Amino acid sequence: MLRVLLIDDEPVIRKDMEMLLQKHDDMVVVGACGSLKEAAVLLNTTSPDLLLLDIQLSDGTGFDLLQGLEQIPFQVIFITAYNQFAIKAIKYGALDYLLKPIDELELQEALDKVRASRRQLSDSIKEGWNVARNHLNQVNKGMQDRIVLRSQQYLQVVPFEEIVYCQNDGGYTHFHLTSKKKIVVSKSIKEYNDLLPDDQFLRPHQSYLVNVRFIDKFHKDGYLVLRTGEEIPVSTRKKDHVVTFLTGNRN
Repeated sequence: MLRVLLIDDEPVIRKDMEMLLQKHDDMVVVGACGSLKEAAVLLNTTSPDLLLLDIQLSDGTGFDLLQGLEQIPFQVIFITAYNQFAIKAIKYGALDYLLKPIDELELQEALDKVRASRRQLSDSIKEGWNVARNHLNQVNKGMQDRIVLRSQQYLQVVPFEEIVYCQNDGGYTHFHLTSKKKIVVSKSIKEYNDLLPDDQFLRPHQSYLVNVRFIDKFHKDGYLVLRTGEEIPVSTRKKDHVVTFLTGNRN
């Protein structure tokens, strides 16, 4: 039996989620609240296996709640209204989330993932929360400097400065790092094109995303030469954009 704690500052959302969870025989709601203060108490008294946690609460954020915990013996599904900054923060941390209003099918899929894993959260996942929290706090300051990549084996926190380039491979993205390590993630390069800062990463081709600090030169035959010696193709339709970007004439 999975013990579920609901933390959302909208009573209607809490009620809707309770009704949806009643349809799952292996789930029991052990508590519900709408603030960080109440949540801190319920975490100690209910011993949940799963938190359905709103990001924006009346007295802080869901990340603040998790940040203060030494042990994380539960899984988390974040809940958020359609806020582009909150969603981008979640994606930076490679976290699971649901959009309000809660869709029953999406909830079902999220719960299936929880059932499939049923494991203690690792330090790397907690670090993912920290990355997301920092992004949410710093989004207006231009200070975000890392991303969490979810591979089949682990979550990896990667500073932007360690990403040399990304390469698309069907529905997967290969991250090539300064350490020569390669991380394969089951998300398209388009998603990372949206996440990574466009003043630091250039997309010269639909299949590539390049960290500009590693660009050495743009060859007249239509490819970039990186400081690593690797060559990245530049598509015909991207050529003008690449030239404009590299020459700094972006007004």
